Amino acid sequence: MTCKDNSITYLKNSGYSVVRVPKEDIQPLQIFINEKGILKPLGDLSTILKQGEVALPQVQKDKPVAGISGTRSSDLSAGIALSILGSIVGAMGGSKLGLEGKYEKAKSISFEFSDVYEDSISIANLDQYLADADVNPLSRYVADLLEADEIYLTTATIKTNKINIDGKEKSNASLTVDIPEIQKVIGGNINVKAAGGKTNQVTFEGKIALVFGFQAIQLVYEDGRYKTFKHLKAGEGAVSGFGDEQPKYLSQEGAFVKLAV
Repeated sequence: MTCKDNSITYLKNSGYSVVRVPKEDIQPLQIFINEKGILKPLGDLSTILKQGEVALPQVQKDKPVAGISGTRSSDLSAGIALSILGSIVGAMGGSKLGLEGKYEKAKSISFEFSDVYEDSISIANLDQYLADADVNPLSRYVADLLEADEIYLTTATIKTNKINIDGKEKSNASLTVDIPEIQKVIGGNINVKAAGGKTNQVTFEGKIALVFGFQAIQLVYEDGRYKTFKHLKAGEGAVSGFGDEQPKYLSQEGAFVKLAV
């Protein structure tokens, strides 16, 4: 299901598209294929190209990002939000069993990200690498996809290990929760505390930074050679998915991207 709401577009003004369920293993230089509107993860860029004299761009990691900390999603329905929260907690190394019960009175929940860092590559260096590299002759299927302009490449990701949760009741009043009880449920791998001293705003802080936003480009090839690239416009794509299932594919409908599980 694709929803045109702020949960998809709230990073647009910051120049990123949204990962609806934050994950640890999304990073720059990963490639996806587009098959009739479906983007499927394929692997790393280095697996389909043979390097020439220009080296693959180095990923610059853990750069503090100004202007994104404090950015929040729209209010999501409690069912969807708790599925996302459960995935976040699980990815951070906590237990989600019993977590939904602590938010049973919630009508909606919003997310806010703090202490944000970026991993990225130089687009200029990438452009030079692509111009100098050859398609791996063993990658015949990928060569056809490159010729059809169906390969997408991540160029930057943003991540955090600190996420604030704010719930509302059916009356739209702020939802007060029992923070010690939440801490007991999820275990000691994640620190749970009141955000700003308010019991209706809860901070989940883990040891693992999760990616919640990304930038990507579409590669354009002609006669087996790299020609140019096109940016995936910020806010026009979103990675989304719910529950514990591993993603099977990303599909693109119009300007949006969704993940099926």
